[in-house]
Parts: sequence; structure tokens; C-alpha cells
Amino acid sequence: MGSIDVGTAQRGVIFRAYTEQRSPRFQLRYLLYPAALLFILGLGVVVVSYRQEAVPFRLDTYRGLRTVRRGMSPQDVKGILGQPIARERRGNLECFQYGRPSIKVPYYTLHTLCYEDGKLREVSARRYNSWVVTSDGAISPAPLEEEEPAAPPSNGPPGLATTPQP
Repeated sequence: MGSIDVGTAQRGVIFRAYTEQRSPRFQLRYLLYPAALLFILGLGVVVVSYRQEAVPFRLDTYRGLRTVRRGMSPQDVKGILGQPIARERRGNLECFQYGRPSIKVPYYTLHTLCYEDGKLREVSARRYNSWVVTSDGAISPAPLEEEEPAAPPSNGPPGLATTPQP
């Protein structure tokens, strides 16, 4: 039987990819990959730097649940929450405290709302325990008012009115 004899002409056609030296040509992918990468980076910067101005803050106050939004003025917030109880400065922020401190409850919450350039920027809440310092310097929990004891139950069955029997 014979061996298969492949001629040199035919061998040249088959292995031409390995033997030919081609000059490099411009390929579009070398331009598209960096452009796509720059586009994705630019889109990421835009998304991260975008800040929604009207973020709602829900505050649980003694007057009920109230909502204020980022960007509101101090006058708008005062109309919703009432008069602040304290004012302070934190760098370039002007902060107001809202709440109702009391020693008649075991704890109370103060909300601090900070403004920058007249617009609401930060809202924080801090819970405080009601403790008192006695005359001898001891620290103890605040005295809570005792609840009035409930009226003693009547001798009859619960929920039924008793009528005198003749």
C-alpha cells in the first residue's frame, strides 16, 4: 500500500498560516476596548456623584411620625417639627435639636438636624436615659410616676351586669 505523498505545493497551502510573515494591520478592537472601558468608568463616576436631594427622613416625635426631606430650609422644618430646643455649630454645619427631654420617662430621643448653606444635610437621633443625681452625689434612674392601681374586680361574673333579685 502506499504512503500518502503530499507535495510541497500542497504542504505550503496547508501550513501557510505558520510560515507566512504578515504585516500587522490596524484592528478596530484595539480602539473599541479602551473606549468601552472609558465609557464604563465615566458612567460609574456620574452614577456615584449623583446625589438625590430630596431624601426623606422619618422622625418619631412625641407628636407622632414626621417626615422631613434633604434640602429643606430651617423654616420648613420648624413648621413640621416645631421649635428646636437647642442650637450648635459643627464646623460649617448649623445644627438644631428637637425632642422633649423628661425625667418622667425612662428614656427620650433627641433628633439633631444639621444644615449647610440653609439646606438640610444630616439627620441623626440619639436616645438618652433619664437619670438623676441626688443631693449626696449618687446617680440613680429617674423616679417614674406610679400608675394608679386598677379598680378591684366585682364579685359577679365578668362582663355581666348584676341586677338585684326580688
